[in-house]
Amino acid sequence: MVQSIRRCGPIVVTLILVTLFALPLMAQNRIVKGKVTNEKGEPVQGAVIKIQGTDVKREYSTKTDKKGEYIYMGIPFGEYRVVVRAQGYLPDYAQGVKPTIAADSEVSFQLKPGQSDVKLPFEMSQEEISRVKEEMQKAEKQKAASAEVKAFFDAGLQLAQQGKYAEAIEQYDKALEKDSEQPYIHAQKADALSRSDKLPQALEEYQKAIALKPDDAAMYTNMGVLLGKMGKVAESQESFKKAASINPAAAGQNFYNLGATLVNSGRAAEAAEAFKQAIAADPNFAEAYYQLGMCLSGNQATIPDAIKALEKYIQISKNPEQVEVAKQIIAALGPKK
Repeated sequence: MVQSIRRCGPIVVTLILVTLFALPLMAQNRIVKGKVTNEKGEPVQGAVIKIQGTDVKREYSTKTDKKGEYIYMGIPFGEYRVVVRAQGYLPDYAQGVKPTIAADSEVSFQLKPGQSDVKLPFEMSQEEISRVKEEMQKAEKQKAASAEVKAFFDAGLQLAQQGKYAEAIEQYDKALEKDSEQPYIHAQKADALSRSDKLPQALEEYQKAIALKPDDAAMYTNMGVLLGKMGKVAESQESFKKAASINPAAAGQNFYNLGATLVNSGRAAEAAEAFKQAIAADPNFAEAYYQLGMCLSGNQATIPDAIKALEKYIQISKNPEQVEVAKQIIAALGPKK
């Protein structure tokens, strides 16, 4: 029995030693995990997670799974920053992460849409940080002035509606003194100047508005009308065409405006083509048929087409008085051949 006990003794001691040596290894298993979602709460798969040491330079990387979840095990003791980047989303990060053996460090993110390659603050140079600060200060100033700008703008609109264009322009100028980069204030000022027969100044304001908002079709349309009033037919045409290209849904109206400008310049043949384009863009544009008929009625060779256009106008027009005029014109032009 004594011999048996002696043989078992070393085995028991060995097991105890293995257990003791295993404890420090398990104690090193610090874990950082989390979940990445978008603003709708949907998981973002394939987001790149970087766990960066901020006390000691080191970095560990992983990706989110189809559930938007990630996990990284075996993190050494220290302080970390967790950075996430995903295609189609602005990057984000969490600072001061200190993984412990007592509990997993959970760091989750909800990403906003945007460019993934935007630099985070700690990735910027001193020059870039200074530039961002300047932009933020500028934005704060604009925010502070926005209430005053709106008040002046609204006052200008009310005065313009009353036909007090000189007073309206004064209010628009006060608004622009506070913030000169407001395209719609420039546009409203241009309209007030145009109605005051200050056409060159109005054109200048439309140009400023368009420089700030080059994708607004209505501004090109209004500038086209103004250019037509100024007798700048070629420039007017280009402005209407630009408006039509920006907003195809309103192309009919813009080609109609172009036709009207050409009619006023005595260019009936070119106007007829513009009205045809207006009809192509909007087959139910009644006024375009009427104006096309009028343009074509002046040439003996195109009278049959003029009658067709006027007959179509009669079919779809909702203006009874104008319909009677169209009927009289057809009667004057003679029977359709």
